Amino acid sequence: MLKQLKPRRFFIQLLILFLIFTFGTVLGIGIPATLLVNRQTKTQLRDLMDQSRQTTTALLENKGVQLQNLVYLIAERPTLNQYLQQGQEAAVIEPYLGDFLKNATIDVILVCDSDTSLAMVGDGKGQDICQPDLADGLIDVDGELLWLTSAPLDSLEFAHIRIFVGQSMSSVFEEFQPQTGLDYFLFNQDDLVASNIDVNGDSDVRQFNAIFEPYEELTLVAEDGLMTRYMAAGIPFMEGQDYQLISYLDIQATSAFNHQLIQIILITLLFVSVGGSVIAVTVARRISDPINHLAQSASSLQKGVFDVPITRSSNILEINQLSNALDDARISLKHSLDQLRMEKAWIENLMNSIEEGLLTIDDRGRITYASDAIEKLLNSDAVTLLGQPLDEFFLTPEDEDLFSHQIPTANQTRQISVVFSDHKELLSVSASMFIPPEAGNATRALLIRNVTDEARIHRLLGEFMANITHEFRTPLAALLASVELLVDQLPNLTEKEIGELLLALDIGIVNLQALIDNLIEAASIEAGRFKVNPQAIALETILSDAINTIRPIVEKQGLHIIQPKNKLSFQVMADHRRTNQILINLLSNAIKHSPKGGNVILRAFILEKTIMVEVQDEGKGIPPGEESSLFRRFYVPKGMDESSQLGLGLSVVKAIVEAQGGEVGCKNSPTGGAIFWFTLPMVIGGLI
Repeated sequence: MLKQLKPRRFFIQLLILFLIFTFGTVLGIGIPATLLVNRQTKTQLRDLMDQSRQTTTALLENKGVQLQNLVYLIAERPTLNQYLQQGQEAAVIEPYLGDFLKNATIDVILVCDSDTSLAMVGDGKGQDICQPDLADGLIDVDGELLWLTSAPLDSLEFAHIRIFVGQSMSSVFEEFQPQTGLDYFLFNQDDLVASNIDVNGDSDVRQFNAIFEPYEELTLVAEDGLMTRYMAAGIPFMEGQDYQLISYLDIQATSAFNHQLIQIILITLLFVSVGGSVIAVTVARRISDPINHLAQSASSLQKGVFDVPITRSSNILEINQLSNALDDARISLKHSLDQLRMEKAWIENLMNSIEEGLLTIDDRGRITYASDAIEKLLNSDAVTLLGQPLDEFFLTPEDEDLFSHQIPTANQTRQISVVFSDHKELLSVSASMFIPPEAGNATRALLIRNVTDEARIHRLLGEFMANITHEFRTPLAALLASVELLVDQLPNLTEKEIGELLLALDIGIVNLQALIDNLIEAASIEAGRFKVNPQAIALETILSDAINTIRPIVEKQGLHIIQPKNKLSFQVMADHRRTNQILINLLSNAIKHSPKGGNVILRAFILEKTIMVEVQDEGKGIPPGEESSLFRRFYVPKGMDESSQLGLGLSVVKAIVEAQGGEVGCKNSPTGGAIFWFTLPMVIGGLI
């Protein structure tokens, strides 16, 4: 089932894309259109509401003026003043006041003498109004809110008599409604005290007083259960009192029309969506099939396989162009990747083949790249180094600045001392800046080279030259003295004295010859011109020649050379002269470290296809951990002064042995002293 659906994935995605585009377009038109209609409707309703509120405010001001003018008009009437002066009964005064009530839009006219009602026309409840401290304004009379205005009688003698004119707020609102088109609710705190419409008695009228925002829309329920949609807004009225006047605009018809218009828009857009979906399915099916095939063909590119051609024949020109373009891109990408792989491998091999270590750091001093030489120098892998601060791996002595603070400026070189484990090294550091933006987060490149040996060699070179001068001067002086003595006093010397002088000459010549041979070999090794010429030769011949050469020195030191008891008749593949030099250097080293009267032991063993030769002395032995370092030039063993410097002899031994395909090493003897050994290829039946 999944395999059947797999080729249609792109079709489904393309279909969804078309549908999203279609419905998105519909919604992009429908929602703004709906919002625009709603906004325009609300804007018009608010404009109408504002206009009606302004009209209501003007009508309220005008109503207050009318009531005030009317009460002063009645208070100034001569006839009323005459009736009151004559003490006429209410039956006489009230018909007169009734004429005013008929011609004015008021509900009550009242004549009060302090708290006594003298005459009253209109609402029968108005007689309860008379109070000594009654003021103008709104007054609640048995659930009926009256807008009351008063004036004193126009006579100084009867100034204590006041005329009151009042109109029910409900009738005021009924009077305003035809002119403003608004309905009104007047609240005293949470109580509805006046309105021009009837509200269902079961309704909670307090919701009509909860106007938190201007132009709030509410639904009111009439006594017959009919719901009406209103827009509400407050109107300033009787400021300073606890009354709140809320005006309501009937928007039921407008809302119904607005809803019908929106429904028409949405239905139209729905039909457009359905038509667009049908078109989307058709187009998606026509495009998806060839593209799905191309996607399957091109999937090999994602797996890194660039040998599979990408071809697809289609009736759509663009699909064919896409197929050809993808295949051309495949070929170009394959060629580019091959080139990049070759260049990357070449660059990595080049950087890793450089003896100097290369690393890059960012602006915060964190390592972003490290070559193999750096990993070997720090004895750590790249995973551990990358992203870590430079100073965590390159530790400087306590009395020096951090490594990152000693890095030289661009295109400069500086030598920096660092501490690795328990030893100190000297590094030569060259720095350069990354200028192009393609450098990423790497800002500086450091080329690091361990120059500890070089610095030490440079330091020791002077000492070596002084030592070598001394080494040459001493034997030459001894030779010169012996020769002068022989020349000047030969007739007077005994045979024994002549033999001693000749022995001294022989020893001096042997030492000079060994010293000169080592210097020549060291120079040829350093210059890269060192070569050996191995030939089949009997090992006994090499050993005998070396012992005969070194014998004068052995006898002078009072030592004994212990040779193998059995005759060494087997042959080895070796350079006679240079192998003889190996034995002379090892025997000289053993003589130097053996006490007078001691023994120097010479052994030979057969190990498979090689011969191992050992030279053992009776000295103090090799300091622990120094075995691999003794074959370095000018090496000074730990715990010894520069006078114990080994010079060139052992380094020349190592170079000659390895050039002949053998191995060299040293160890301490269980019985005391040191054993230096080397191996030579053995010739078996004419073969190595």
